[in-house]
Parts: sequence; C-alpha cells; structure tokens
Amino acid sequence: MKLVNIYKQLFIIALLLLLWNSNNAQTWSLQQCIDTAQLHNKNLQMGRNSIAISEQKAKEAKANLIPKLTANADYKYFTNLPYQFMPLSTFNPLAPEGQFVEAQFGVPHNINANLQLMMPLYNPQVYGAIQTTKVASELSELQLKKTEEQIYFEISNLYYNSQILYHQLSFIDSNLINTEKLLKNIKLLNEQLLAKGSDVSKVKLQVSQLATQKESIISKYEQVLNALKFTMGISNEQNLQIDPSIQYENTNEYKSSSILDIRLVKIQNRLL
Repeated sequence: MKLVNIYKQLFIIALLLLLWNSNNAQTWSLQQCIDTAQLHNKNLQMGRNSIAISEQKAKEAKANLIPKLTANADYKYFTNLPYQFMPLSTFNPLAPEGQFVEAQFGVPHNINANLQLMMPLYNPQVYGAIQTTKVASELSELQLKKTEEQIYFEISNLYYNSQILYHQLSFIDSNLINTEKLLKNIKLLNEQLLAKGSDVSKVKLQVSQLATQKESIISKYEQVLNALKFTMGISNEQNLQIDPSIQYENTNEYKSSSILDIRLVKIQNRLL
C-alpha cells in the first residue's frame, strides 16, 4: 500500500510538472522565429565570419602600399685591439734606424646605424590583390544576403506547415470525438437489435483509422517543429509553441529588384 501511494504521488507530481510546462510554454510568432534565426543560425554566423575575413584580407592587401621605414643598428666592442710595429723614427726623427715601436689603432667601441625608406610607386601584384579582395568582399555580402533569403523562406515554410498540421490535428481530434460518440450510439442500437454488427465494425474501423491519422500527424508535427528549431539555431529540448492563427496579408505593390543569383554570377565573373 505504501508503494502504491508513493507511485500515485510521483504520478501526480509528474502530471503537475507537465501541465506547468505546457502552460508556461512561450508562443512564438513567425517574426520572432525569423529574428531568432538572424542571431543564432549557424549558416548566417558563418556568412558573417566570411565577410569579416574578407574585410581583414582587404586591409592586409592595402597595407602593402604603406611606406615602410626600416632602421638597423649595430654595436661592437673590441676587447683586444690589434697592434702594429712601426719605425721609431716615425714618432721621433732623432731615433736610430732599425728600431720599431708597437702602435695600437682604433677604438674599442664601434657603432653603426642606418635608416631605409621603401615606398612602392607601382606594383601590379599589390593592385591586383586589392581589386581581388574588394570583389571577394562584395561576393561574401551577396552570399550572406542569399543565405538570409533562404533562411527566411525555410522558416516561413516550416512555420506555415506547422500551422496546417496543427489545424489538421484539431480537426481529426474533433472527428475522433464525434466518431467515438457515434460508436457508443451504434453499440446501444446493436444491443437493442436496431443496428447490425457490421455497422459497429465499420465505426470501429473509422475510429482506428482516425487514431492512426492522429498519430501520423503528431509525428509530422514534431518533426516540423524540430526542423524549425534547428533552422532557428535553438536547442532541440526547448519547448516551442506556434501561433495557430493564420494571418493573411495582401500585398499589392512589389518593388522591382535584380535577382541575387544573377548578381552573384556577375561578381564571380569579375573575380575570375
């Protein structure tokens, strides 16, 4: 009896936690999902890193045009200067010939210093590298924009699919409740010999089919939500609920703009 009471208490606690989590789950709108993906999506982070790398490479290429000043210094200290024998008459004209004296020349300290200024007037490799890095930076920016458009489309597609599955699930739930009520009524009629046993079997088959459809839609719904979380860049364990209300927006004006794919091809040709 004590074990049964403990299991009942644990079941009640688990049920309360489940209800608390479902009540405190945040409802995400489509714009919130898109904004979250702008911050946490891995592909967008890689694109921003590529732009930062391209900017640093462009600065590195332009740095080769900066004049370079090189300074060199050399210091030597001679502990033992060399000696040389010279005639004594060189220092004393009255000294007899054939006599020599030791003479030491130089100083023990020797310091050399020089400055070298290099200024490139024209270097085709440097100018070519600058143009290449500039075009590569434009290409990285366009690739980031293309990735943003793809993420926007993927999140919108997943979000609308989850809304459709949510409404399908609610529709099947209502049909399942009505079919179960119908099954009870058919069973009562069968007991009163007012309905056939085949009618009861048909309704049971409908109930099982609706239950199977419900399980299939629940599985698809969970898969779509997991794909949405992955695209947003959030944890798969985070509780995510969508806004089931579908809002229709009529946009009559469209701005004309060139396709990103065409612009990417043009910049790739410039880079080549």
